[in-house]
Amino acid sequence: MGKETSEKAKWWRFFIWYIPFCALWFFIFYWINRQLHHTEGILFYGTPASSYWVYYISAALYGMATFGIYFSIKQGIHQKSFLEFKKNALTIWSLVRFPILISLPFLYLAVTHALVVTDEKVQLSSFWRMKDAEYSWKNDVQSVAIDYSIIASTKTPHQRYFNGKYILHFKDGKKIDMWDGVLEGNLPAIKKIDQTIQKKDIPFTVRQVPSEENVERFFNNKDSEFIRELYSR
Repeated sequence: MGKETSEKAKWWRFFIWYIPFCALWFFIFYWINRQLHHTEGILFYGTPASSYWVYYISAALYGMATFGIYFSIKQGIHQKSFLEFKKNALTIWSLVRFPILISLPFLYLAVTHALVVTDEKVQLSSFWRMKDAEYSWKNDVQSVAIDYSIIASTKTPHQRYFNGKYILHFKDGKKIDMWDGVLEGNLPAIKKIDQTIQKKDIPFTVRQVPSEENVERFFNNKDSEFIRELYSR
């Protein structure tokens, strides 16, 4: 029993040390992403879910490497032996070098992938494209389509949620859903973007209107007023 408890304690100590290294790398990736796309007068900044998945996986990998190097240094200092540190560090590098090298192109695509909305334009960096696409509100945005669906939760039986859609259609045939297609596409962000779009004289199309029952079910009093106005255009 004592041995089992000791093993559990070791695993707990491992995760307590390992998780901060992963979190550090995750925020480094996110910070780089924000710096690369920093623009004055940002109304909305969105990091799509595909980038977050790359951040999570890469952070776990880089966190493991950093964690191993840290303890190699600690062990070398404890034993007063640079050779001990070097041996441990080389062992760790031999284990992680190929996964790290494989991750680099995906990590590059992830940190350069974002959606930036300003008063003047929409800047879209697609995951598989090297060049950013920029759309002027005045010249390149054709229309906005408003839609929704009610989706059943995959985690909680009989629970449903409102899946709003706020789709920008561009004149080159491309489109992007600001509400559903971007991870940070929450209702406060949509309100801010909507205020800007209404000043640009861009036509709206409402594909379907939610019932009053659904509006009251999924939104509080403050948000329900905005939803009613949005879907009545």
